[in-house]
Amino acid sequence: MVVTLHYVGFHPNLILQGFEQVRLKYPVERVYLFYDEKPDRYGAVSRYNVKRLAEKLSFFQPVTVKVNPLNQQSVYSKFYQVLWVEREKETLIDITDMPPLMVACVTNVSMMFPRSRLYAVQPEQVGEFIPDPDTPEFARFIAKKDSLRASSGPGAVQQIEKPGVDLLLDENKRIKKREQGKEGSTEEDEKLEKEMRILQVLYLKNGSASSLTQLIQWMGENWRDQVVKATYSRLIKEMEEKGLLVRELNGKSRVVKLTRLGEAIAEAYINLNGVQEQRPPALQMKELAPVTEI
Repeated sequence: MVVTLHYVGFHPNLILQGFEQVRLKYPVERVYLFYDEKPDRYGAVSRYNVKRLAEKLSFFQPVTVKVNPLNQQSVYSKFYQVLWVEREKETLIDITDMPPLMVACVTNVSMMFPRSRLYAVQPEQVGEFIPDPDTPEFARFIAKKDSLRASSGPGAVQQIEKPGVDLLLDENKRIKKREQGKEGSTEEDEKLEKEMRILQVLYLKNGSASSLTQLIQWMGENWRDQVVKATYSRLIKEMEEKGLLVRELNGKSRVVKLTRLGEAIAEAYINLNGVQEQRPPALQMKELAPVTEI
């Protein structure tokens, strides 16, 4: 049994045809349809198409999930959330209709979950709308397509935050231990649990602590105890190497801040109960006629 995740943009028909190929090969237990929540025309297209696709896949009772495909935190948080809920299942993530930034973020998140895989649906023909290269229309078409301008805002060039190797290993080990019923039984598990608490405490405190001392106080521990302080200092350093935190010098102290990845994972953990409430029951498979085009 597999769970499929799809982002719906301009090509629901292509997604549908790809899904048909997937379900002929694997029994599908659950379907998630992500759509663009932005209040612009791209969002309008996505919302229109996700309704059409959800109707075609109504037998699978698809769960719809809103996301901003151009916001790293939104993509990281929403996909981490769903993949964590479905961590014990084989998950197939359809990147066919995703913009490049979203593909990069989803790829990073998927590496944290050993049972997730990516796939893309290839159309039969590509570029049929491009004029003949030997005609004058070809140059005009190229000039028109190359007329986009970079945003004038601070987010025009975005560096994609990626998880450190240690974070990938930790997440994979944690998932496997949970499957074996061993979660929370070792000192290592307790350390990982404390990391998650740190992420959530910082998230609820607007993403940063003015110093290590303040963070320890927020965690409810004695900041005057040198052993406690050394333990947290080491833990923060490890979390920084994992790509979850950054430390920035501010006068005589160092501010401890969540990265966008750390913020997204914290947000996902805080919201996980909400996702679980939306999760439909597993479906009993039966023979279905092939789905038709939208």
